Amino acid sequence: MLIGLTGKNGSGKGEVAKFLEESGYQFYSLSDVVRDEIVSRGLKVTRENLINVANEMRATYGAGILAEKVLRKIGPDAHAVVDSIRNPFEVEALRRSRGFYLLSIESDPKIRFERIKARKRESDPKTYENFLKLEAREAQSDDPVTQQLNRTIAMADATVENNSTMEDLYEQIRQVVHAISMKYSSQSGRIKLAA
Repeated sequence: MLIGLTGKNGSGKGEVAKFLEESGYQFYSLSDVVRDEIVSRGLKVTRENLINVANEMRATYGAGILAEKVLRKIGPDAHAVVDSIRNPFEVEALRRSRGFYLLSIESDPKIRFERIKARKRESDPKTYENFLKLEAREAQSDDPVTQQLNRTIAMADATVENNSTMEDLYEQIRQVVHAISMKYSSQSGRIKLAA
């Protein structure tokens, strides 16, 4: 079973990935593919470079390239979680794999901004205004090789609202993974969980 994670910056995707990894899932990140490319070019890893280099990779190698690179690393019988899915073609590439389910992790913008401030990553925006500008750039585009988070989120099989406590988030993830496991063979229906 392959569980993909999508959602806006600071929504809690990393926490969900960590929880699933601690539950026995192998962890892969599309952003790590981009980070590796940035480092190989001798560039600084910033949010802006992550976006630009990912878009360049999609334009050069195809819109699903990041997912395709990760899929090559995942064993055929592995239970894995794939983080940082931001383009519909990445979802389509992953859906061609066996037992793929996409989870959208959602939370309010102000909560997400406070979270990214608290994690103190150098690549994250420092002001709410810059946070919103980057978010708008990631949200939608008519260019198939750019980030299209709104369209990607709309493709999710399940949505988890993350506006509460970590305990609540973990409980929702347990529930949704159980529900996905129950639907593993049918791949039907959309699951919605909220706090």
